[in-house]
Amino acid sequence: MSTRRMGAEPVADGSGWAAVDMAWTAAQWRRLRRARVATMVVFFFLALLLAAWAPRIPQVKDALALGDGELGLALLGAPVGAIVTLWGAGVLVSRLGSVPVIRFSLVAYATLGLVIIAATGPLSLFAALALLSGASCALDLSANAQAAAVEHRFGRRIMMMVHAAWTAGALVGAGLGAAAAAIELPLSIQFSVLGALTVAGALPLTGWMLRGDGSRESASTGFVVSDAAADAVDGADGEVETGDSAVGARDGVVEAGAETHAWPATSMLPPPPATGLSPASAAPAPPPVPAARPVTAVTPRALLPFVPLSVIAFASFLGEGAAADWSAVYLTDVTGASAGVAGIGYVAFMACMLVVRLVGDRAVETFGIRRVVRPLALTAAVMFAVALASGATRTGTALGIVGFAVLGAGLACVIPAAFSAAARAANLVGLPAGAVIAVVSSVGYAGWLTGPPLIGGLAELVGLRGALWSVVAFTCAIALFAGTLAGPARSSWTSGERGASAPPRRPVPPRPQDSADMS
Repeated sequence: MSTRRMGAEPVADGSGWAAVDMAWTAAQWRRLRRARVATMVVFFFLALLLAAWAPRIPQVKDALALGDGELGLALLGAPVGAIVTLWGAGVLVSRLGSVPVIRFSLVAYATLGLVIIAATGPLSLFAALALLSGASCALDLSANAQAAAVEHRFGRRIMMMVHAAWTAGALVGAGLGAAAAAIELPLSIQFSVLGALTVAGALPLTGWMLRGDGSRESASTGFVVSDAAADAVDGADGEVETGDSAVGARDGVVEAGAETHAWPATSMLPPPPATGLSPASAAPAPPPVPAARPVTAVTPRALLPFVPLSVIAFASFLGEGAAADWSAVYLTDVTGASAGVAGIGYVAFMACMLVVRLVGDRAVETFGIRRVVRPLALTAAVMFAVALASGATRTGTALGIVGFAVLGAGLACVIPAAFSAAARAANLVGLPAGAVIAVVSSVGYAGWLTGPPLIGGLAELVGLRGALWSVVAFTCAIALFAGTLAGPARSSWTSGERGASAPPRRPVPPRPQDSADMS
């Protein structure tokens, strides 16, 4: 039995994707997959805890005897906390790496929900929500930076699958929160149980994450695997796991037929085990890996190229915020749906978003980002416009639910693609990905936070149905500027039209096969 060569020689294609794909054992490939799983788990619990809180807001309002105006003031604490935190979290990720920030913010996020219970009025609730939202945004930003690092090393898109975990967590959390509200479960028990589950379920897995995406680490060591997963060889006596089988590497010798390659210091993954083969019998060493670009100072001028991505993120987040805050109101007030039916609109929105994100990475790699996002966004704009036009008719409720569902599908790929493109472009110009994602996130979240109030103000002038036409306009803008999500310019890619929107056509490490195939 022998090790199986997995991967290819490094390719410096200027695309912003990793240029190191060589000689991976199945154990090393598994570590990279573990990093992806750990990131997805963090995203799941991030959405779970936040979505479970939303259905409890009416009970908190009644418990504190708040009026509508006082509740609105208190709820402003969330955007204030987000705005204050985002840029600082981006700086910390850039300097320390995403893993330390994820660990700290995860614990803070899981425990700060209990502060809401101590609120006695609008001001204290404002402060509690600001703290919770700040921890949430720090966790969101650092988790996106980790996802970008994992995607960069994979050499192909995984961001949409990672964000699908967030969508799934939001659906589960909303269901749990609604159930807890129905049985009048004390909010302290809800936050305690979900917080404990978040820490127990996600914190141990951060040991699987990739380190080295901060300037202090990457300047000297490059990307490495987190300490808990940094063993070069899995198993006892130095056995390298390859699927369900293992290759004996005792005493630093691999059986005849194994292949060896030089292992660059800039790889995130540990080197393959040493072999007993002579240099003459070993495979030729791959070309040297090009030196990483020096880190560029984060200045307003350096961030100007990321303005289009930020605007796209703003438009997408505005649509998501409008669906979250106004879907039920629209279906109730405009189409005449009952309260129970009106809630289906946002569930349909999230469910379709989840489905598209689950297949989004493969679709984008196959067809390109333009050919995926543009048709989806145009279809969403058309269907949502039809729903608005027929809002007061007999079919208004059914078409409204369909409109929100298709809107969720149309916006599903935008934010993951924007973060992926931002990180990829940052890698090309030497900017820290965490700071760039912080900029794109900040502008995007501004759409989520300011969009619904603006729609509400516009509704006072032209009615809610008229105000929601702004969502149609922004969705059309996403379709028009979908090429922005391709990231680096077409000349940076190597495979024509498809390559302008997807990772370049070059060998990437295949998934390990079963034990029979590994021999």
